[in-house]
Amino acid sequence: MATGSILLTPGSAILPDGTTTNLAPAMQRAKSSGTAPAPYFLQLLYDAASEEWASWAFRMPADYASAPVLKVQFKMTSATSGDVVWAAQVAAVTDGDATDVDAKVFAVANTATVTVPGTVGYLKEASITIANADSLAAGDFVVVRLARQGAAAGDTATGDAEMVGAALTYTA
Repeated sequence: MATGSILLTPGSAILPDGTTTNLAPAMQRAKSSGTAPAPYFLQLLYDAASEEWASWAFRMPADYASAPVLKVQFKMTSATSGDVVWAAQVAAVTDGDATDVDAKVFAVANTATVTVPGTVGYLKEASITIANADSLAAGDFVVVRLARQGAAAGDTATGDAEMVGAALTYTA
């Protein structure tokens, strides 16, 4: 079985409007402290005290079969211990569905609790199995939502979680 992958970069994120329950992570251009020319990259800064989220919209590839997993790469601003709770949700609409896309809601959240790296700035990957995939199918219009549930009891890491990239992987 082959595996497919859809890249979800910080620069392609759709940020919510900032109203209550629609808090957006800050987007930041980061620069390596290495010698010039130093790499630059974008990152989303997910807060430790509240739920902030971003989303990505795309057409599901024709080779999609099953088993979506959202793999989130992140590092921490200041925490060297504790856990981060990530939540992913999917909204999927198939051509011909009796669904108003403008009124679509996300499926129930899928979560993963991940222990942060022991050193600030070190990369960690969280894998969130998307069991609640909203009847996702090849060719669907899809919106994926990624949140840090900073206010959750299990999210014990202080400071921002800096998301540097993600990929939605699946069985093709």
